[in-house]
Amino acid sequence: MKLFRFLRPLPLLAVVLGGLASGCDTYHYYDIDVQFTSPVTEGQVSVMQLCLIDVSGAASDEVQLACPPVKFPDMGTFEYSTFADSGPITFTFNGYFEAPKSSNNQCTSHATTLTASDQITQTGTIMVSDFNTTNCPQSVTQ
Repeated sequence: MKLFRFLRPLPLLAVVLGGLASGCDTYHYYDIDVQFTSPVTEGQVSVMQLCLIDVSGAASDEVQLACPPVKFPDMGTFEYSTFADSGPITFTFNGYFEAPKSSNNQCTSHATTLTASDQITQTGTIMVSDFNTTNCPQSVTQ
């Protein structure tokens, strides 16, 4: 897994090996903003200890993000790069209560899909609008 921070000037590129093998020679960049929206609360989001972006479609990868987010409600923007230049690319944000990831500790999952093209940079937004409080309780009582 790769750990990505949300500071654009730092090298934040995840090179997709499948793109290297396909012979494409131009990077395509995807700036994806992850935002939380009502009814999701800052308290709920603060319990997530594992945040991943699953990339699927024309590119395939798993990217680990810094979690929990520092600036609620905007988790921040991450930059992803690939040589893929055609087809849909889906970016799915998955937040988990703890590692390892499982359906039993998954707090939320939301996605956005962009179409790879000859465009060098594309932007997208993932709006996280629900939260599983059963899998991810704010406080544990004994």
